[in-house]
Amino acid sequence: MSFIRLSTAWRRVGSQRGASGAGARARAAVLVDGRRSLELVQAELRQKLLLGAVDVWAAGRQGAALALRAAAGERRFVLRQAQAAELEAAGLEQRGEGDVKPETGDRLAFRLHFDGSPAASVPEPRKVFQVGQSSNLDFIPLAKAIATELRWLPSGEVLAVESLMLGKAKNMWTRCFSLAKAVAQVYEWQIKPEVAHTAVRPFSCMSLERQLRDFKVHGEQQQAPRALRLVLFPEGDPPPRPDGSPGLRVAQKVASCAQPLVFLKHFHGLQV
Repeated sequence: MSFIRLSTAWRRVGSQRGASGAGARARAAVLVDGRRSLELVQAELRQKLLLGAVDVWAAGRQGAALALRAAAGERRFVLRQAQAAELEAAGLEQRGEGDVKPETGDRLAFRLHFDGSPAASVPEPRKVFQVGQSSNLDFIPLAKAIATELRWLPSGEVLAVESLMLGKAKNMWTRCFSLAKAVAQVYEWQIKPEVAHTAVRPFSCMSLERQLRDFKVHGEQQQAPRALRLVLFPEGDPPPRPDGSPGLRVAQKVASCAQPLVFLKHFHGLQV
């Protein structure tokens, strides 16, 4: 299958699932920025999910972290970047806390779209990407790695991207924000493959919080922190390989975070 045919088919799926505009505004909305508490956002999201589809609009670093944590353990969603006009239409008109795009002054924000589907089981991820503090400076390499793994992942398997809930609050927010930016960028490439120069497989996300085990720093046992994990569910089958063989790539399964030496080498840039 050619790149054009493949990208068109995958983009059609993504556009159907991630449609915006008047239809999106008609759905229930949850507005999140740094002025809200995690408990209130969780309660509002759970209540509205009982009624069907929900859009969560999250502005700024703290807002993104709150939204992803509030969504933990709920249902699958599609994560993408949000535009300033969408935030204003949803009701987030005040800038408040939040990062801005230097070229426009608009807030950096995200939309989590829950389509109302029931919760599903989460298999063990084939591979886990760890987000360090340095990822905020350049999240594109992480996004490219995620897109590549998603493209070739065997059907029925999942990937994960994870950030430690450890250290100063602003550093935790930054890591969660970097995680969201990388995953949202992959979604942008999926709906605009001509920008990425490759076809990106459609996917949905599920947020989880988990407790780490046997956490060590420089060989010393430390109190185990929690981690925020985004599990990515690719849709459909991987494309055929260039030689025409089935697109089943054998990806190396990374070690669990219970193995501290493997875990910590991914966090050389972590600031706590």
